[in-house]
Amino acid sequence: MKLAYYPGCVSQSTGKEMDLSTRAVCAALGIELAELSDWNCCGATHVSNELVAAGLAARNMAQTDLPIMTACSICYSNLRSAAQRLEDVEVREKVNAVLDQKYGDAKIRHALDVILESLARKDERIVLPLKELKVAPYYGCLLTRPAGQYSPQFPTILEELIGRLEAEPVELRHKTSCCGGPIFMPQEKAANDIAFAILAEAKAAGAQVIVTVCPLCHLMLDARQKVLEQKMDLEIGIPVLYVTQLVGIALGLGPEELGLFMNSVSPMAMVEKAYEKMANVA
Repeated sequence: MKLAYYPGCVSQSTGKEMDLSTRAVCAALGIELAELSDWNCCGATHVSNELVAAGLAARNMAQTDLPIMTACSICYSNLRSAAQRLEDVEVREKVNAVLDQKYGDAKIRHALDVILESLARKDERIVLPLKELKVAPYYGCLLTRPAGQYSPQFPTILEELIGRLEAEPVELRHKTSCCGGPIFMPQEKAANDIAFAILAEAKAAGAQVIVTVCPLCHLMLDARQKVLEQKMDLEIGIPVLYVTQLVGIALGLGPEELGLFMNSVSPMAMVEKAYEKMANVA
């Protein structure tokens, strides 16, 4: 399988571990990624002008005829939203009037969907089945938007992938709630309350790890976890992994390949136990 790859801006900064693990997992699964040669920001969530946002996305999508894969749910949502807007002939004409490479059509895929499709049940490439590991799937609010790919209220694809790795998915009532990231700057207390509610629910449910598909969600739940523990006077201590990191562990990839040392809440104790189990089986 060959796909165009759109890394997104955070892959160069706070989401380097997302990019590293995505590339490593895809290579291990035989998925060839052709990175877009001259990609630009997808527009993120701060471009309020829909025509400008569509133009930014269209410039990326016009660079290839291959299906485009991204691991970032913000980019995924923005690219899909733009593709829907560009179905309007008038919008497409306005956008193409300022593009060197004209937009025609695009298929956008998330790494989560691509990886699940590539992993068979009882796949022999899973050298480390994650049995007995309780994993809380956290979707956030953008993976399921715009509608048409996953259920906005009751998505199940993360649970399916967790099960494919032989881990145990833990149900979260907040799994499709916003992490609070988009309002962090103007409403820090409200954002903290939202993120803490997700973490506290995962802890109460017995989760040993939380998996996410969004770098902003990862930032709120991982990088800010210690701050939230201090503010709320409750120890959480749950590693937060990108789903590609979790898959990489099951595939037997090393911590450096998966960027596990970049996580704020270290997952290494959990990972070392898993690797010890693999060594004992071997």
